[in-house]
Amino acid sequence: MRTSGREQPFVRLAALYLVLVLSCVVAAAIDKAGIDDKLSAVVNYERGMDTQPLIAVEQLIRDSQNQPEQRQYIERRLAESLAGATLEGKSFICKQLWFIGTAESVPAVAKLLTDEETADMACYAIGQNPSPEAGQALRDALGKASPKLQMRIINLLGDRRDILSVEALGQFVFGAENQVAEAAVAALGKIGGSEAMEILIRARAEGDSDLRFAATDAYLRCAEDLVAEGKAEQASVIYKELAGKDEAAIIRSAAIKGLADTGGQGAVTIVIAALQDRARMVRSIARGCVRTMQGEDVTELFASELPEKSPAEQVLLIGALADRGDPAALPAITALSKSGDSEVRKAALHAVGKLGDASCVGFLVQVAAGASSSKEKAAAMNSLNQLPGDGVDDAIVKAMQSSQASSRSELIQVLYDRNAAGAVPALLAEAENPDSKVRRAAFKALSRLAGEKDMPSLVKLLVRMPDKSSRRDAERAAVTVSRKISDEEGRADAVLAALRAEERVPVKCSLLRVLGGIANRKTLETVIIASKETEPAVRDTAVRSLVKWPNAAAAEVLLDIYLQTDNRIHRLLALRGFVRLLALPEQNRPVQKTLEMCRRAMSHADSIAEKKLVLSGLANVGDAEALIMVEPFLQTEEIRAEAAIAVIKIAGAIAQKDPDRARTAMNKLLAGLQDENLRRQTEDVLRQIQESQIDVHKP
Repeated sequence: MRTSGREQPFVRLAALYLVLVLSCVVAAAIDKAGIDDKLSAVVNYERGMDTQPLIAVEQLIRDSQNQPEQRQYIERRLAESLAGATLEGKSFICKQLWFIGTAESVPAVAKLLTDEETADMACYAIGQNPSPEAGQALRDALGKASPKLQMRIINLLGDRRDILSVEALGQFVFGAENQVAEAAVAALGKIGGSEAMEILIRARAEGDSDLRFAATDAYLRCAEDLVAEGKAEQASVIYKELAGKDEAAIIRSAAIKGLADTGGQGAVTIVIAALQDRARMVRSIARGCVRTMQGEDVTELFASELPEKSPAEQVLLIGALADRGDPAALPAITALSKSGDSEVRKAALHAVGKLGDASCVGFLVQVAAGASSSKEKAAAMNSLNQLPGDGVDDAIVKAMQSSQASSRSELIQVLYDRNAAGAVPALLAEAENPDSKVRRAAFKALSRLAGEKDMPSLVKLLVRMPDKSSRRDAERAAVTVSRKISDEEGRADAVLAALRAEERVPVKCSLLRVLGGIANRKTLETVIIASKETEPAVRDTAVRSLVKWPNAAAAEVLLDIYLQTDNRIHRLLALRGFVRLLALPEQNRPVQKTLEMCRRAMSHADSIAEKKLVLSGLANVGDAEALIMVEPFLQTEEIRAEAAIAVIKIAGAIAQKDPDRARTAMNKLLAGLQDENLRRQTEDVLRQIQESQIDVHKP
């Protein structure tokens, strides 16, 4: 029969549906023989045998996940196999029943519950079985099992939270040996409920010490479960009972923590009392509770208790409230800053630093100014350092500007400690304060807080400073701030401009010292020019700046000064500076250039002291030619030791690249050495050369 085009899609759908139905029918057909064949291999399994049959059964179970009839058949056949299986086979079967077990396999597994050899595997198989029959099997086994197995079964009933076993467990609490009784109370704690709690209360009252402790722990568990069920009020009754002084510290701690977490009537009072508990553990828990306890007006409730407490309790409670971080406690804590007890006052002041804001600045400044002890003053100043929130820095600046000189410098230090960059304009003004302590504090703070844009203002301040001491403070600040300027070549621009416009010798010297601290290409050129001025103070300042130059760029200049100056002090200073800079890396200067500079210096050395200095500089030149320059001085008695030290150091430096030359120098030196320390150093270098040669020739 022909079909129309409109009907063809329906025909195809019908055919597809028929194929799917037939596929389901085929899939529904259980290959019982194949299953039985695979399961039969498990029955006789022994440790050490091929595990492939076990793997095949596991795969069979996985494949049956969406085939309930097949899985039911597998479960039934596994349960039937238990009776005749080996011990290893029983263990494997029980593991599979843990995964797929239902009420159908319970009777077979229950037979294993009272056998010492099989009880553990049976408990494993039945433990997660959700059927009521599984719970009944466990309860039935209790009366037939040994004490050891009873404990295992009791634990399992507790894990299952089997409410129907409460009565039976209660009998074990009062009629079994200690370990079984303790297991029973632990299980009752897991199960919970009014009947279980009644038994636990009785056990706490009538049991021996071990049973009482176990029952108390279980009682706590009941309270925790009540909280989880949303029954906080019932839980708080238990927590209050267990927070009593007659309980062990660990129990009191847990109860107080639970009570704080649940809140409720009287929780605050109990937590506060616990701050003075005899046990350190309880006190620690109580302090933590004050910090974390939630609830409306809790902070105010804690704070309201402060006036009634002893000084020791006040200190503890203030600290905990400070850690809580709620400003609601601030009024009560601030009031205690006038306490008659010094420890309470200090605790209150520390707390203000954590809880306060800009409005507390005036209070803390006033306390610091009138503090009766250095410790209280330190506490107030420390709180000023810590005060959080917007506007605090501005409030400290205003307080500083209206304070006496002694307090002024201290408040500038607070701004420094707070890293209060917004205070720079005020600090620039304070740098011209008539009081030297205030000026020094201001320049110290500006060193940290001022930035690139403030450099011109700092230089102008330096130029205006009335005396040498003030300018020194300004110099240090200017050098420090200059290093924050991103353009390295532009760091000295403001200083150079000021120097060109300055006629006063002391001020010019200050500016030159700043240029020496900045030490870039521009400043080097300017300082070199200044080192040739006719004005003695300017020339001296320039030379000393070059001597302290932080990089090797000034080495040649210092050598020229050494070679040309008639000033003996400048001559010695320049040589010392030159030698120091030889030890610094200079990437653009060849070794031959350095050696030539050393030859020139040595040729002009007219004293033993100068020759020793040049030798110390040569010691830093790691080149064989440096050895040639130094070795002749081994013959001069007055500088033999310095020459020997230089030879040893140079030889050590070239030992890798020129071992033969280094070895020759060391052997020659060793032959004439009397000093034991130098002999040891020489032998060490020879040993290093020998070891390096051995390493080179290793295959």
